[in-house]
Amino acid sequence: MANASEGAGGDVDSLLLSVAEQLKIPLTVIARQAELGHMTGDGTLVDASTIRVQADAALQLVDSYLLGIRLLREQTELPLEPVSVSSLLVDVAHSLERFAEQYRVQLEVSIAGKYQPVMAHQQGLKAALVSLGFALVEAQAAQGTGAKRVTLAIHRTPHGLVTGIYGQYEELAAKQWRRALQLQTSASQPFHGLLAGSAAGLFVADAILRSMHSHLRPGRFAGQQGLATTLQPSQQLRFV
Repeated sequence: MANASEGAGGDVDSLLLSVAEQLKIPLTVIARQAELGHMTGDGTLVDASTIRVQADAALQLVDSYLLGIRLLREQTELPLEPVSVSSLLVDVAHSLERFAEQYRVQLEVSIAGKYQPVMAHQQGLKAALVSLGFALVEAQAAQGTGAKRVTLAIHRTPHGLVTGIYGQYEELAAKQWRRALQLQTSASQPFHGLLAGSAAGLFVADAILRSMHSHLRPGRFAGQQGLATTLQPSQQLRFV
């Protein structure tokens, strides 16, 4: 994964790993306590389901961050194997379901037809898509008024099988994405206009995909725009 960690120091990566690992402990406790309904505020009942959804989302994001940071630090490539993207998208949608409901965003999965397996790393691909999904669901919720919808889709192109997450966004084009990648280490809001925060979830997703000889890029599907990646069917040779 050439130049994947260019400009990033090993000490910084180690610190990020330590912080992320440490965060998993209290987040796990919060999630379990919320499930048991033991949390209360100042004499009023806390919405345990809201806490549980946010805590579980944070735990999944931390797992993605840990994987992405390790890949950046070690500059390693994930071992590839045949993976059913259709099945994986359904699994990713399940991971995002409660989070999307909390933000009042309708989640859809579009799998038109049968698709052969692709060469990928199943855990890595799921981590990348879940991380991307959390970011784009939250971004969609902040886009204007009216019904909000995010689509997880797969479709075939001459270059391979494209899988991505799409919605209605004001700013999501190749120019903005390239600029965001350039600013990711120097700006607090590199994707200003789409995400309010650091967009770390998008960059981690891209880092994980690059370890599988792919990358994240802006794309369009059925009148929506979003971020997608192209994966090679398992029986085809991959040209890197």
